[in-house]
Parts: sequence; structure tokens; C-alpha cells
Amino acid sequence: MFRKNILLKIEEINDNIKGIRSTTSNDSSIFSEDVLKDHNEGTETHEIEKSFLLISRESDYVTNLQKALHRVDNDTYGICQIYQDDPEKCECPDSPLIPEERLLEVPNATKGVFCKEKKKLNLL
Repeated sequence: MFRKNILLKIEEINDNIKGIRSTTSNDSSIFSEDVLKDHNEGTETHEIEKSFLLISRESDYVTNLQKALHRVDNDTYGICQIYQDDPEKCECPDSPLIPEERLLEVPNATKGVFCKEKKKLNLL
């Protein structure tokens, strides 16, 4: 079930990346000779930079999803990373397991919500 969900997310993201790349083709580039005189090059440059940032973010997400697949293969998927590192530090209510609902919504999750918040606040 989790493997299938992760693979679907990866496929969806790869489709998103293809869509982003298609909107930043060379035909619409500021380096094209056919740029209209009144075309705002600054706006186009901003859109290209935004597209690259989106692609970078999506690529990072795919990498994290691939790591999640690796955890599925190693039977560590769904176990809080804090618990794996030091069981006494994990105070998640469902310790050591990450709730199924969270894994379905955030398939690359490595921590339960409680440990994630504590880590964000540098309390772990």
C-alpha cells in the first residue's frame, strides 16, 4: 500500500517537472531572437528562475520519496527516526510508529508529528 502510494507520488511529480520544463522551453526564452520589443524581459527572467526553483524543489521531493522506498525495502518505513536513533528521546504517542494517516499524506515522513515539532524547535 505505501509503496504504491510513493510510486504514484513520484510519477505525479515527474509529470509536474515535465510540465514546468515545457513552459521554459528555448522558444520562450529571453535569449530568443524573436522576443517582442515590448516584452518585459525582467518578468520572463523571473518566471524562468521560479521554474528552476520549482524543479529543484520537486527533484528534492523525489529524492526523499526514493529514500522512503528504500526504507520500505528495509522494513524501517513508518518508524520514527528519533526512536531509531535513541528510543528514550521519542515521545510520540504512537511511538515508535508514525501514524498511517500521516504516512499517506506525507509519504516521505521520517518522524512522528510530535518529534518533528520538537526537532524543529531544537528540543531534540
